[in-house]
Amino acid sequence: MPVLELTLIIQIICAIHVIKTGKEIFWIFIIMFIPGIGAAIYFFTQILPEIGQSRTVNTAKNSLIKAIDPQRELRKKKDQLALANTLDNKLKLAEECYEANMLDDAIELFQSCLTGIGEGDADTMIKLAQAYFANKDFQLAIDLLNQIKQENPNYNSTDGHLLYARSLEKLDQTKQAIEEYAIVADNYPGEEGRVRYALLLVKTNKHEKAKEIFQQVIDRSKLAPKFYQKKESHWIKTARDQLKNLN
Repeated sequence: MPVLELTLIIQIICAIHVIKTGKEIFWIFIIMFIPGIGAAIYFFTQILPEIGQSRTVNTAKNSLIKAIDPQRELRKKKDQLALANTLDNKLKLAEECYEANMLDDAIELFQSCLTGIGEGDADTMIKLAQAYFANKDFQLAIDLLNQIKQENPNYNSTDGHLLYARSLEKLDQTKQAIEEYAIVADNYPGEEGRVRYALLLVKTNKHEKAKEIFQQVIDRSKLAPKFYQKKESHWIKTARDQLKNLN
């Protein structure tokens, strides 16, 4: 493609961008009457910063960085804690250890966050319970969740409630787990609670009730916006596959 033709195409694309984004009209004159240079100035001053601020681009960039250097954020959080031994920095390092599956370290850090000014903080206790669960300490998770309920009667966490049901299931306390899942299914802001409930019903041969819930998940997803369907795609697909197997 000749250089002049390519330059004209770039100018047109930039001019369209000016109009679509509602930028000042003088940009069109700069783009069209300073061939090449005008479009370059517009791209580097107007388009590139927008790309840098895009959530999709930032998410992709962060995923790439994590793939290349998985320990980068962990080192960063350790450095921040070494620089300032604050509760916030300790929590951030604990969360990073949890994400990196360094569960013993995460548990120790979360426990230390529950001393002093952080003592009794329900949100931190939920995170510690999640670390216990990931470490297969299911009874410790249940004990801690019960403690949260006793010490914070007005505190409500749908993640904590789901974790409680899952811990009961792991300990083969099936009857209690089903009762908890039934409550979670009505309140959890997503499809995981409903699908996990139905999966346990399948295990206990309550197939008709399980089919009913799987069908509800599918019907709900059809009415949900695209972003919700994407976010919950794993659980929606699980519901579809399970329903197909049960029919």
